[in-house]
Amino acid sequence: MSRSTRSSLASVRIGVDVGGTNTDLILVTEDDEFIHKTPSTPDPSDSTVTGIVELCELAGVAPSSVEQILHGTTVATNALLEHEGAETGMLTTRGFRDVIHIGRHRKPHSFSLQQTIQWQEQPIVKRRHRKEVTERIQPPGDVVTPLDEDDVLNAVEELVEDGVESVAVCYLHSYLNGDHEARTKELIEEHYPDLFVSTSHEVISQFREFERFTTTAINARLAPVMSTYLSRLERRLGEEGFDAEILIMQSNGGMASLQNVAEQPVTTLVSGPAAGVLSAEFEGKHVGKPNLIMLDMGGTSADISVVPGRVLERDPRDSKVGGYPAIVPMLDIATIGAGGGSIAWFDGAMGFNVGPKSAGANPGPVCYGRGNDQPTTTDAQLTLGRIDPNSFLGGTLDLDHKAAVTAIQTQLCDRVDQERFSTPEHAALATLEVANTNMYRAIREQTVQRGYDPREYTMVAFGGAGPMHAASIAEQLEMSNVLIPPSPGIASARGLLTGNVKYDFQQTVSQRLETVEADYIDEAFDRLETNGRDQLLRDEIDESRWEFRRTIDCLYEGQGYELSIDFEGTDGDWHARMREKFEQKHEAEYGHYFEADPVVMLNLRVTAIGDIHSYEPLDVEAGDENPAAVQTTETTVYFGDSAAPEELTVPRYDREKLAAGNVVTGPAIVDEFDSTVVVNPGWTATVLQNGAIELRREP
Repeated sequence: MSRSTRSSLASVRIGVDVGGTNTDLILVTEDDEFIHKTPSTPDPSDSTVTGIVELCELAGVAPSSVEQILHGTTVATNALLEHEGAETGMLTTRGFRDVIHIGRHRKPHSFSLQQTIQWQEQPIVKRRHRKEVTERIQPPGDVVTPLDEDDVLNAVEELVEDGVESVAVCYLHSYLNGDHEARTKELIEEHYPDLFVSTSHEVISQFREFERFTTTAINARLAPVMSTYLSRLERRLGEEGFDAEILIMQSNGGMASLQNVAEQPVTTLVSGPAAGVLSAEFEGKHVGKPNLIMLDMGGTSADISVVPGRVLERDPRDSKVGGYPAIVPMLDIATIGAGGGSIAWFDGAMGFNVGPKSAGANPGPVCYGRGNDQPTTTDAQLTLGRIDPNSFLGGTLDLDHKAAVTAIQTQLCDRVDQERFSTPEHAALATLEVANTNMYRAIREQTVQRGYDPREYTMVAFGGAGPMHAASIAEQLEMSNVLIPPSPGIASARGLLTGNVKYDFQQTVSQRLETVEADYIDEAFDRLETNGRDQLLRDEIDESRWEFRRTIDCLYEGQGYELSIDFEGTDGDWHARMREKFEQKHEAEYGHYFEADPVVMLNLRVTAIGDIHSYEPLDVEAGDENPAAVQTTETTVYFGDSAAPEELTVPRYDREKLAAGNVVTGPAIVDEFDSTVVVNPGWTATVLQNGAIELRREP
């Protein structure tokens, strides 16, 4: 698209999001922006550094001119899912060695006799590496049994002799008083300086010992991996001439310094998807659409999140990654195995499936010509004529249309005698139907089953594959609006540029709301805010750009799970004010509230924010409604369903040449460097001022 000058930007900034298939990059300057993709590598630092260097060459920007690099990473996530990381030990209060094995009485599948419980089958810390220490603190934080320092040193000596590289220190009531954990850390660092140490009161200072112990153990296991990766990344960038500030996206949707993430990698378990949520929110707000459903469909998976006017955080009861509880703040995102590389296959009973198996980045879909012979959704799209094999990734990757058709014929059509698999086109449409239905069901779980009506929302679809599937999924959901951001294949990388530095601090109080004294609350909040101020000072963020948000977690006495509400201070009758806010939220979430039941103030939370947001979208030049002048060609494309394919001749457009105000009537295809927008029959596509495309279904 023809772009006008950006209004203002403070510096040259780069966003890098490492996905399962590709590493996506965007570079912004004062008056332009550049995008780039490169295949992800087993060591993510390889594709990250290579991509950054290539992008700077493309933009004509010297490495020394880059002031900030923002990075979404899957290093911690992959290490956890693949059961990698450091050999980890744990020190815990005597008598509580097996907390992280026992878990809770409520199992993932309550009535299954054959379920696999991840934290038991694949423990983060082996039982022989869990050591008991004599110490005891009891509420409200009083020391009952002093810390036995000899116990600590003897236990750590045994762990070191057994090859342990990292230690999690998890005492029972350290969330009320962290002195014993802090002293234990001092002893370990004094006698064993090469060991990594994670203490639970520093990682997540709140009650629920099972989740706190597990989260701390995950952090201890991942810390050496993340520290090594970040050091390697920083060194390699330095060798290429970069001296930029490097910030890492966290699961809470905020950026953090290298040092902070190296110490607390557990905060990055949904780093990349969190950037996608920020991107969706940014695009929606920019065009005046606050209620959104994010569909980020890449090469391996699809991420889904609902934004009902605000970004949602995941409920603590659902905060699991790879089956392990991790109760650090993270955005509410669901992920399923549906991407451009998802493989279409028959199971032993000849049931037809698409995903979660994936061809990944290398070899990738059959049409990439890298050795895979199993058809994927990308091969199906190519077979149906929706992807232009000559313009894919700007023509830098030639796609083999014949190979894709042959794979579908041999692996699908030749294996069954069914009408929907009678030709490659039938089978390709069947592949898309199953893939779309998988995403439709996942979106329904996040919307309808939680009280959100998708018909009142706009779908923001991005990722390399999202714009090809969006209209069809929206039809199933009875939605009428879809928003496709500019350069949708790198939308998550762009989302990194819209975030701010963000740190979360919490403290458990666990007192009845009406009995909590104002001075106690004010002092506790001030302590948490001081922690945030110290962190923002270490990050060298100017005080004029600081913001602090205070919230409290409340629940009815005896209730199992809490709700978070904004804290408005202790002026006036604040007890009644907070109860009213809690009851309003309880009614909104559950449809009722209990007027006479006592309310408990459980946790205090402070979010420290440093404003680094300086990204503004580029506007595109305006044109009239008719885009005929920029039509590139006409092509044969299949629509309809697997029972009755429709072969249509449709126009194709180059998105770079479309102007604001252009209206494309479906069926049509809009090609661009990093994705393809499929405009279904009965839909129109309107180019907005910021270059986004709004798909609307005709009534």
